[in-house]
Amino acid sequence: MTSQLFQQLISLPRKSLALLAAYELSGSLLILAIAKDFAGLLNHFCQQDYSHIAETAPVLLALFLMLCLRAWLSYQQQLNLKKLSALLREKYRLLIHQQLPNQPASVRDYSLLAVETVDALDNLVTKFFPILLALCLRIPLLLTAILLIDPITAALFALTLPIAPFLLYLIGQATKKASEREWHHLEALTSGFHELLRGMAMLKLFGQENRQRERLAALSHAFATASLAVLQLAFVSSFALELITTLSIAIIAVSTGLRLLADSLAFSTAFFLLLLAPKFYDPLRQGGLAFHTIMDAHTAWQKLQDFLGDAGQDSPTGHNQQLQIPPAINLDTLSYSYPGTSTPVIEQLTLTIPADKITLLTGSSGSGKTTLLKLLAGLCQPDSGTITLNNQPLATMAESSRQKLIAYVPQDPYLFSASLRNNIALFQPVPDERIAQALRLASLETWYFSLPHGLDTHLGAGGLPLSEGQRKRLGLARALLQNRPITLLDEPTAGMDETLEANVLRAITAFSRHRTIILVSHRPAVKAIADTIVELAPGGEPA
Repeated sequence: MTSQLFQQLISLPRKSLALLAAYELSGSLLILAIAKDFAGLLNHFCQQDYSHIAETAPVLLALFLMLCLRAWLSYQQQLNLKKLSALLREKYRLLIHQQLPNQPASVRDYSLLAVETVDALDNLVTKFFPILLALCLRIPLLLTAILLIDPITAALFALTLPIAPFLLYLIGQATKKASEREWHHLEALTSGFHELLRGMAMLKLFGQENRQRERLAALSHAFATASLAVLQLAFVSSFALELITTLSIAIIAVSTGLRLLADSLAFSTAFFLLLLAPKFYDPLRQGGLAFHTIMDAHTAWQKLQDFLGDAGQDSPTGHNQQLQIPPAINLDTLSYSYPGTSTPVIEQLTLTIPADKITLLTGSSGSGKTTLLKLLAGLCQPDSGTITLNNQPLATMAESSRQKLIAYVPQDPYLFSASLRNNIALFQPVPDERIAQALRLASLETWYFSLPHGLDTHLGAGGLPLSEGQRKRLGLARALLQNRPITLLDEPTAGMDETLEANVLRAITAFSRHRTIILVSHRPAVKAIADTIVELAPGGEPA
């Protein structure tokens, strides 16, 4: 595990971590107590006749109570681990949702990340964390107790202990690569299945559904083969660890037996050591059984880090200088071409967008209006040239600062499979009154009052569908709620009738005070509210 992943685990709520450590430490002490009492009880039976069995009743009762207490501690530990796992997964899903406006990924990429990839983190907490606790607390405690009782046996434990971790490290290198191949094939399978669902009507129309079915079957077979390779490595690692721990226990047993025969070791002590041996090696055996799932979770965590970048860290990169609000935007010889194409969408564009004004970008299709909005939002990086906000480069600005400055509403705002509240607030804690006000300004108040469950109404997949106009106004409500100094709106009134368009434009005009608003539209009513109109020619140059 990387140090960053370990930091993420220990950054979980300290109270819960301390409670887990207390459970593990208490359980380890109970192991010592149970082994000691059981060894003493058996020694009593070996040295006394059965007429004295009544004397053992208190010991048997104590053993029963300790076993019950240990079972309760184990249950409580698992309960707390599940709660911590839910917190960790909720944290990463929230980070993914927060990054949606800033990442040019497809819907299927988000679905895979938010579901399968995040769910794989469960194994880090529920399987890896208890093993880590046992390695850090149980093994040192048992080894210390054994050292105080019999230094020779403690030396044997200490000598055999490093073999299993070293073996796991060697197997882990192969398992990591196999796990990465498995996730690659899962991504390909998800992508292929998504394409099949979206294009099924077209494929049926041209009679090509069987071709796509064969491709999906090939992707499924490749994923199954990769998964089988991981399981094979997991079996090898489990078998190797079982073999190593069994041989280690056998060495302890032989050594203890020989010394018992030579009368250099008491029976109760020898039996106590034999009872502790399986519990001493148990964390290593559990590590072997959970090894492939832990490696799979580690691969999932790396994919999340690749997507989120530094989103999960508290210290953003880039400058956070004071900026005059609202800022003017200056474009200097800006050029951009989409990956895989040689023709620039925007070429050598130099433009100043005034502060505290409504600027309209218009022009023919393909002139780069939407692309320019994405560049201004930071979703794409220009091939050359600079974007500055009052002489501060946008490219070097800290992501947290950029997100506080710029709101972007695309032509087709994304609709989450979540409540209306979360769709508007983007999973941030916002008072319901502010959300209702944003809905009213976006001319969604009448629709909102007609909903059966108000802000708790479920939208998106499996929920209430929205028309194109409603989705656009929902995106506008998000921007109004975010209340940022720079707001980018791509075709905000497309598909609306004149009355509704007038209401929306009235809200945008009122919202534009002390803000820099940039609109993309061809509609005459939008041109009427613009302070500055910039017409782009093909290639992104002003006409």
